[in-house]
Amino acid sequence: MSSTVAPNALAPTSLRGPFRLAVAMLVVTTITILKGAMTTSTGSGMAFADWPLSDGQLMPERSYQTLPGFFEHFHRLAGATAGALSLALTLWLQSKRLGSPAVRKTAWFGLVLIIIQGVVGGVGVLKNLPTVTSVTHGTLAQLTLATFAWIAYQLSDRYRQTPPNRAVPVGSGRTMAIAGIVILVLQTIVGAIARHTNNAHALWTHVGNAFFVFVLVTIVTAFAVGRLGDTPGIKGLSRVLMTLLIGQIALGFVALVIRNSAGKTPENVANLGTAAVISVHVLLGALLTVLAATLAAHVFRATRRVDLDEATFS
Repeated sequence: MSSTVAPNALAPTSLRGPFRLAVAMLVVTTITILKGAMTTSTGSGMAFADWPLSDGQLMPERSYQTLPGFFEHFHRLAGATAGALSLALTLWLQSKRLGSPAVRKTAWFGLVLIIIQGVVGGVGVLKNLPTVTSVTHGTLAQLTLATFAWIAYQLSDRYRQTPPNRAVPVGSGRTMAIAGIVILVLQTIVGAIARHTNNAHALWTHVGNAFFVFVLVTIVTAFAVGRLGDTPGIKGLSRVLMTLLIGQIALGFVALVIRNSAGKTPENVANLGTAAVISVHVLLGALLTVLAATLAAHVFRATRRVDLDEATFS
């Protein structure tokens, strides 16, 4: 018995450092997405035509002398920092064999995802930002954030302390939770297409889809609360998710009214207020995906199958 209890007792201490690093990764990635959104909103995406350096330098003068240079260069630096943190977290978990095999695999997946995301962004610069690389770059950024939110959850005390809900069938609600993530990612893709092409059809599709996103996410959260409401954290996550979604939809209509009909042009840097509103709208979209991913991870955890060891020692 002692050999089984000891690792469980040591788990919170051994995972505290990786959990904090995962949270730091989330913070840096959030900042990176906001900086990237401001870069696009101000039309600063081609402030530097080279990559990975800027004007062939690590810290070019234009990065602190001009707004376009500032937005683009420090977006790159934030992305590089996020990549370094991702690498450090993955190697820490792998070398020390910390967490479950699933969390280590997810960390490797997240590392590969952020590398691809960075390369796609760089290719977009070198190829003068064709739509396919811009849309892919933005979408992968949000998927990276959601992936590391899932990792942070798996390393948290909440994950270890969440008991299986024996009142519902194993796996109950998982499909609904995943559907919530999928609809938000699809909405992100359509929004990115509208944002980078200034296509009216894509824009109004994005606007119209907001209604379907609201309905589906409402169903997802209602289902989670109805089936797993007695599991700690489910009600709180669902409440925050719905509150943020309502705020996001309202902000989206504000952004629609104040946006420059010409799209992402360099002239937008003269109106930082408008750029900031639109960029926050993009950021909230990413945070919605993070919350949906966290809720899904919590649903998965609460509806897991209990093995013999867990039933004995939990």
